[in-house]
Amino acid sequence: MQSSFVKIGAGLFAVAGLIACGGDTTSPGVSAAGSYAASTFITTGPSGITNQLVAGSTVVITLAANGTTSGHLHVVASASNPALDADLAGTWTQNGMTVHISAPAVDTFISDMPFTLTANAANAWDLVGDQGFAGTRIQLTLSRNDGVI
Repeated sequence: MQSSFVKIGAGLFAVAGLIACGGDTTSPGVSAAGSYAASTFITTGPSGITNQLVAGSTVVITLAANGTTSGHLHVVASASNPALDADLAGTWTQNGMTVHISAPAVDTFISDMPFTLTANAANAWDLVGDQGFAGTRIQLTLSRNDGVI
């Protein structure tokens, strides 16, 4: 009889845990709002693999709590492509752990790439994007740099 109560108690504990977590994939307080800078920016295409950060490219962006963005994208010139400078003013949305950024001033891959909110080793959050565009794979990790965990 006592083992039945233990099994029921364990089952109720598990159900209570699921109810407490809810159905949302983001934990309470997990928001992408914050300031970010590129910590990984790699392009892979017909001319090979390029570490864009080493080459001099930069990405900095702030996702404000009110759903607006500010920041700047700079991609250095390569053999057949001119340098790109883009204002990242726009908007952002979060659905679960996926973040979409819309910076309409200049059409860039940033607006076309979904980012996944991912915990990193420093107990902070990164926005990780990895997608192909016109034969070039872009891997971009934006690391939160505003000290918020």
